[in-house]
Amino acid sequence: MQIALANPTHISEVESFFNQNLDRDNSAVYSEEFLCPLGIKAAIRRKQMMIATVEGQIVGAFRFYRKKTQTKISLYQFAISEVYRGKGLLERMLKTINDLPIVALCPANSTFNNYFYKTGWELQGQNEEFKTWVYYS
Repeated sequence: MQIALANPTHISEVESFFNQNLDRDNSAVYSEEFLCPLGIKAAIRRKQMMIATVEGQIVGAFRFYRKKTQTKISLYQFAISEVYRGKGLLERMLKTINDLPIVALCPANSTFNNYFYKTGWELQGQNEEFKTWVYYS
């Protein structure tokens, strides 16, 4: 398995991967931006998309942004192929950029908050709309 920044040659593969593995009906998908191919392309060009590949096939991907005014990294979207779910792949991928705390938002009423809780993220805060989760390696 290889974990690396996506590059422009990966754009169509990453778009296809997210289309196959990020469900529009998932309660954690709170923005159409997660499904927008232009956002994926921009993230890859800005070197803000990590991918995990096995034998040339993408099995995991996430989009992130290093905050310029704060000492943290925002995790915007991620997907893991069904075969690799529950095997710690996202954690392995996050460790490649985890020189700062990683922050993710999840809608407050989403059952996906259980994922963050079960995988060791810390609940940093909550408002009516979102729960804020932080990952420290």
